[in-house]
Amino acid sequence: MGYFQEQLFNEPTEPSLDMWLVDQALEMTDGYVLDFSDKTFNDFVRRRFGIDATAPIYSVNGSSKAKRLRALLRSVVPGAQAEILRVFWDYRQQRGARKSLEPQVQTDFLTMIERLEGADPQIDLTIVEKFSDDVTLGELVQAIQRDIQANKPHAALDRLHTYAMKKFADLLDRDGIEFDHNDPLHSRAGRYINNLRQTSKIGEYSAKIAKSAVQIMEQFNHVRNNQSLAHDNEMLSLAEGRYVFETVLSLLRFVKALDEAKFGR
Repeated sequence: MGYFQEQLFNEPTEPSLDMWLVDQALEMTDGYVLDFSDKTFNDFVRRRFGIDATAPIYSVNGSSKAKRLRALLRSVVPGAQAEILRVFWDYRQQRGARKSLEPQVQTDFLTMIERLEGADPQIDLTIVEKFSDDVTLGELVQAIQRDIQANKPHAALDRLHTYAMKKFADLLDRDGIEFDHNDPLHSRAGRYINNLRQTSKIGEYSAKIAKSAVQIMEQFNHVRNNQSLAHDNEMLSLAEGRYVFETVLSLLRFVKALDEAKFGR
């Protein structure tokens, strides 16, 4: 059964994700998600996926747990959708559920997850571009492109982090904002967003989303330092790495939409 009757975040994922099945399997028809309270749901999502489920971007259609989980699922690529659904399904299996599930619905739900895991849409790298004549920047962009062509987004996270550091340094320079070259990524992003807000270049709603973007950049620092090739780390899985990679790209696209004039050369 199809669903998407509300406006979607990510249209390319529409054909693969059947929210009716998700609603049935995770008991979301009344705004709940299984037996989670608001607090345990927020903690679970933060602990398992490193995502702030209270961020405004996930509450545009409402603040119930079910609506926020739907928004989260619609905002990510199929591989990440599958990983999120499997984690919640495992929770249902381990903790039990309030209602029994028809065998055919369970079969269709698990089949859908397998289909999502097999989906591999091309990552759009148009936002990762040379914005100056810096030689190392050109090499960095090429290295990211090679990793994505080889379907290794989890291996490209360290380089994407370096690219984002350079990008926000360039944006701050163009605005004449001083910063310390030892500042972490989220500090650079925060300074840039604060300047947009103070100069009235963005509205209140965009400012709230941008604040969430800064929080995600802070989490990206942790991933880069502890789960990438930057150090001797245990890397993220392919699906997890792709999710983080796509999330950072989407934030860069959002920032570009706010201040497109300064994103080129």
